[in-house]
Amino acid sequence: MKKQLKESLRFVWKYDKWWGGAKLAAALLFAILVPANTILLQRVFDDIADMMGKKSLSPMFFLDFGLMIAMMLLETILTRLDNSIEIKFDMHMTDNLEKDIIKKYKNIDYGCYENKSTYDIISRISQNPSGKIKSIYWKIIEIIKIVVTLLGLLMIYMQATALLIIVFLIFLLPMLYQNYRAGSLWYDLYEAQTEDERKISYYGKLLTDKRSLAELKIYGAVEYIKNLWEKQSDKMLSEKNTTLSRVRICLLLKSLFAALWYMSSAGLLLYCLMSGKISMGLFVALFNATLNVVDIITGLLEVFGDFSKEIKESSYISRFFGLKEAEAGNQIVQKPVRTIQFENVHFAYPGSKEEVLHGISFDLDLSRSTAIVGENGSGKTTMIKLLCGLYRPTKGRILFDGKDISKISTARIGKAIKVVYQDFYQYELTVRENVGFGNLQDMDNDKKINDALELAGFQSTDKMGLDKNLGKLSTDGVDLSKGQWQRLAVSRVFMDENAFAILDEPTASMDPSSESRMYQIFYSVMRSRGSMMISHRLASAKMADNILVLKQGSIIEEGTHEQLMKSQGEYCKLFRKQAQWYTPEEVN
Repeated sequence: MKKQLKESLRFVWKYDKWWGGAKLAAALLFAILVPANTILLQRVFDDIADMMGKKSLSPMFFLDFGLMIAMMLLETILTRLDNSIEIKFDMHMTDNLEKDIIKKYKNIDYGCYENKSTYDIISRISQNPSGKIKSIYWKIIEIIKIVVTLLGLLMIYMQATALLIIVFLIFLLPMLYQNYRAGSLWYDLYEAQTEDERKISYYGKLLTDKRSLAELKIYGAVEYIKNLWEKQSDKMLSEKNTTLSRVRICLLLKSLFAALWYMSSAGLLLYCLMSGKISMGLFVALFNATLNVVDIITGLLEVFGDFSKEIKESSYISRFFGLKEAEAGNQIVQKPVRTIQFENVHFAYPGSKEEVLHGISFDLDLSRSTAIVGENGSGKTTMIKLLCGLYRPTKGRILFDGKDISKISTARIGKAIKVVYQDFYQYELTVRENVGFGNLQDMDNDKKINDALELAGFQSTDKMGLDKNLGKLSTDGVDLSKGQWQRLAVSRVFMDENAFAILDEPTASMDPSSESRMYQIFYSVMRSRGSMMISHRLASAKMADNILVLKQGSIIEEGTHEQLMKSQGEYCKLFRKQAQWYTPEEVN
């Protein structure tokens, strides 16, 4: 908690120290006003008592009363000023912090997204982090303000009897503890239910997303998912009710200690008045202060309870900035890359001891086309992630024109290689932006974008135009079919004439005729700069100049389609198995 407190203050100092300092100064002024008004109230009542005895007006009465009115006006002005400071602080904190968050997002190591604990941190950072830091800082200031106010009032209590302070401390500590315990119980529940929240959110998405809902209705599984949602919701509700019962006990004990403090203080003050140790003015002022102290302590306890919870909750912000970043290589790779070499490459995903790739070695001639084939789980997509620099080999190395890929930045690799993944993303932006991501320098080149769309077989631009919004993010957005989104994704690789292109099962939603045409165009257009294709459908692999056969993380065969068919190995077996679905007589 101490560490997180320091981190929160560091964020305030880094992103908005001036308005943060102004907020602290205003709070300290507020804190001083409370004991000052208590002293003035005592003096006013004593002046009134003196006037009643002498039956004449005292000049001190008008001075003390005037000062009390001035203090009230100052308090009103500070309240208005404090509101303006909060708005300014919020604006600066949000703007400056979010700039650093976006910068961090760009540099996070890709492995963090595939690790459960680090992915939870990345997911949480979208939950208004600047608001959490502001809330923590506000509570720190509120605690300082309350503590300064209490110290001022306790000094006034000393005029009556030191017993008031002793009684105050006796009851304050258990009140603080009970409130802290209540806050900790809520946080522990919040942390324990992180995974449950994610599950219930996913079930809710399945029941509201049109694609999943349509499929669930067809399979008659809507009720099943609904039951999963209800079961998860009931579990979370039960845990919350159990925690709520424990929190109520803590708050009941806190209220009991507060009542005992009030009764003890009132009794001591009355005794001091009756024994002549304090004046009527001091009695009235301290009795009024006692009422205020109960409210102040209650406020402190509430702030302190929420404070401990929020401090723990905000720990993900500093952990987010501490996430591992991708290694920033300083080597420069020239375009187009001519050769890529895998030298005894081994790889296991972070946190796993089981290798996905085992000593893979091969050379890619980027003046030729290459196909990688193999069954699911053989390591094909993992090879692409390594090739794109998203992961580093556990052992061995990958070379671009003789340069170790580990010394080349991911950004530079991204300029030399363009990939369309099987699970490509549908960007709810314009057609121009979707295609232009393939080469940002040509984002405004209409001819080049239209040529790329034509090569990919995307036919809708005549009706909608390149600047038409896609998806449902905008009210005028147009939704596309899965096949159209795929063509749009494939068109990106046609935007850069010098980049090595990789297609990772990108045509799953196309009909066989469109798919065949797509691969023919792809291989012909990419022949001058090299390409790689991953596919389960071996008929498309026939068009490649070279085929790599991957099985259980190892390359077991390499050659042309004719060479591999003649060798009667794994490729031949897979090819004939698929061919039986189309021409069983010819295969037999």
